[in-house]
Amino acid sequence: MAAIIDIHTHLLPIDPLKAIWNCTLNQLSTLSEVSYASIGLHPWHLSSHSLPEQKEHLAAAALLPQIFAIGEAGIDKVCSTPISLQMDAFLFQIKLAERLGLPLILHVVKAHNEVMELKHSLSPSNDWIIHGFRGKPELAKQYLDLGFYLSYGALYNSASLLFTPINRLFFETDESPISIFQIYDDAARLLSVSSSDLIAKVSQNADKVFFNH
Repeated sequence: MAAIIDIHTHLLPIDPLKAIWNCTLNQLSTLSEVSYASIGLHPWHLSSHSLPEQKEHLAAAALLPQIFAIGEAGIDKVCSTPISLQMDAFLFQIKLAERLGLPLILHVVKAHNEVMELKHSLSPSNDWIIHGFRGKPELAKQYLDLGFYLSYGALYNSASLLFTPINRLFFETDESPISIFQIYDDAARLLSVSSSDLIAKVSQNADKVFFNH
């Protein structure tokens, strides 16, 4: 069993056995330097003329032995990419992750209702994880009620973290230079548990979600 404690980082991890590196299609040559990775089509980086090729390359890359999740995938209503194009890529990745039995790491900006409606209507058998969750407890409850996992980074709503059951919880560094251990230390103080206990329990979540297929 792996001891994954950082489920989403854009920086090459110092300890490749403790993190899931977020890889893009342009970074496949670096994949040999890590043990565990996710790969996806980010809504920021889509174009209508290249999407068919991106889908084809993603489907092939997702079969590589280092890939343990699909993502970042999702919907971002703030970026300039047309929503119709984002939805096309998102639905493709939903189906790909489901077919391969891989968890889906989600980037969601001002599109929470759309993502929750898709999860409810499709009833996927794989796990969906909201990365970098910063929403309020009310939004956290909506996601949790639908079976999502929530991943917290360097910045988050403290009340939401307190509300999230420990068995539905992940932590990540994303693009932050802050150590994942600092994130755990801060969260452990808030949750009134030891850092070592929190790390152990979140590692169990990672075993269940990322290594049970």
